[in-house]
Amino acid sequence: MGQMLYDYTKSAITKVSSNKSLFYKELIKASKRLMPYEWDKLINWLFYFTADKPELKNWLYEYLDKNKLVS
Repeated sequence: MGQMLYDYTKSAITKVSSNKSLFYKELIKASKRLMPYEWDKLINWLFYFTADKPELKNWLYEYLDKNKLVS
């Protein structure tokens, strides 16, 4: 079940990646629904996914800084 939720979350984030507020909402949902190891895996995937998308990378860093998930 966990892998399905993780894959669904990746799919949802990919679909809303053009809208900052929806991107944030999906990250918030993911942080609540995923197991800690899945959340870590998702964050690693997000760094890879946003590597060539500067705007998304900025949104990701803003979100992570706001939520003190990156030191």
